[in-house]
Amino acid sequence: MQFATLTRSILLDLQSKGYNILTSKNRIDDENPTWYPISVPNVWDYLLQLDGKTKVMSFQEPAVLVIEDALLNVEDEQLDGEVFIEDDHYLRLNQRFHIYNQYYQFVANPEVYDFSFDPQRLIIRNYALHTGDHSMYLDYLQLHYPEHVAVGMKDLESLTRSLICLDSTQAHNWFMMHNVAVIESDIWVCDEDAILKVLAVQGDDYRWNISGDTEQLIYNRIAPQDLLPMHDLFWIDSRVRKEI
Repeated sequence: MQFATLTRSILLDLQSKGYNILTSKNRIDDENPTWYPISVPNVWDYLLQLDGKTKVMSFQEPAVLVIEDALLNVEDEQLDGEVFIEDDHYLRLNQRFHIYNQYYQFVANPEVYDFSFDPQRLIIRNYALHTGDHSMYLDYLQLHYPEHVAVGMKDLESLTRSLICLDSTQAHNWFMMHNVAVIESDIWVCDEDAILKVLAVQGDDYRWNISGDTEQLIYNRIAPQDLLPMHDLFWIDSRVRKEI
């Protein structure tokens, strides 16, 4: 349990867990509110009831944020305050460091890895995408890959805006709509936090090798029909390119 700076990534993560409202004990005009996520059966009924209570009881209007509306209309720089979250992404980050290091030995042998194939970089990037906290990724790039800082951060910010979270039915429909043939994960594809990128679409001339091997912990390639049974939720890079 922790407080995190309110970002679009945090809103998307909360929405994926069933929350639809952020409420605060602060007044609506406070510049730095503390938010608490809640889930209500009907957002508009909740807002109407809240409006009625404030008028009848002469309460000050509380700060309320509808998550879906914010994701549609608000950018990170327009969001204020901190939100209380129970999911500890930082704990999972450290757990992944330990597990992936056992497999890849990147702490003992950093010279083996480069920017394009660096498990530690991908773990930190995944953390940044889920939490909206880009500072650790920036620090890592500045220390290990200074020549990639500008492009790496630009891509991270672009993906943060384009990242979507879908359930299995929505993901199936999305893959069908975009004729997706091959997907590539950043971290282990069996991990529900994996970010999924469209690697190829139907009709591409190039034939990607899909081994079905999920023993590797990064860059797993898989067909949509094989991926769908693995997860309940799917974090997808929605930037589908015409030429991949």
